[in-house]
Amino acid sequence: MASQTFRSPDAAFGYWDLRPHEIVEPYDATPKTVPVAITGDPGGEVVFSSTHPGVVRVEDGSLHYGINPGAAIIIAEVVVDDAVVSRRYMQVDVCKTAQTFPTLVPQWQASGYVEQTPEGAWHFRYFDEWFDDQGGNIRVTGELSAVVDLDHNYTLVFEVWGQIENFLSHSNDTLEVLVNDEVQYRLNPDWDNYGDPSLPYTIGREVMRVPLSSYTGEHVTIRFVWDTQDELLQCFDGWFVDKLRLEPEGDR
Repeated sequence: MASQTFRSPDAAFGYWDLRPHEIVEPYDATPKTVPVAITGDPGGEVVFSSTHPGVVRVEDGSLHYGINPGAAIIIAEVVVDDAVVSRRYMQVDVCKTAQTFPTLVPQWQASGYVEQTPEGAWHFRYFDEWFDDQGGNIRVTGELSAVVDLDHNYTLVFEVWGQIENFLSHSNDTLEVLVNDEVQYRLNPDWDNYGDPSLPYTIGREVMRVPLSSYTGEHVTIRFVWDTQDELLQCFDGWFVDKLRLEPEGDR
C-alpha cells in the first residue's frame, strides 16, 4: 500500500480524528485533490496508506483521486517508537454511475396457426373448420418470432396457459421457445400423460422466465414454434401466450 507521513499542526485536543471521514462521488475521469485535516493531537507521527493507491492516495497532505473508478480505504496510523499506537480510517468511493437498461417489448410476427386475440394474447390454435368423429382433422404448425439486439443480459418473460391433448401431452401439441434455432424450453409437461383422450390437459396460467444471457451481445431471433405433431384430438383450446417482454437482469 502507498503511504504518506506528516505531523498534525493542531495539538489542542485530547483526541484526534481525520477530515473528511468519507468521500462518495460519481466517476467522471477527472483528477481531484482534497486536503486532509487532522483534528486534535495524535501524539505522534501519522502515516497514511491506501488499500488501492490507483483509486486514491495521500500525497503532500492531500487526497488524490478521480482518475480511476473504485473504492478504497485510507488508513491513518500513529507511530510512536516504531510502533502503531492508534488508527483512523477514511473511505473514498468513486462510483461509476449504473447504466440502466430498459425492458424490451419486441415487435412479434405471427405465421401459420397463430393469431392475436382482441385482448392482445397470442393464440396458438388448432384447425377448427371440421372434425372427424374422434375430434381430429389435420396437423397444423405455427410460429411467433421477433428479432432483437441483446446489448445486455436479458430474460424472456411471458405468461402462458391453455388446453392441449391429454394423451402424450409432452410429445404432442408442442410449443417450444427457440433462440437462433436452438431450443431453450418446451412448455409442455415434462413427461407424457396417458389420460382420457376425450378430455383436455389443462395448463394453468403461470409466468415463465427464459434466461438469454448466453446470447448477450448478439443479434438473435426468438421464436415460439407450435406443432400439433399429428392430426388427432384437435378440438381443444390450444396455447395462449401473453405479456411478452425482455427484462434486464442487471449490470454486466
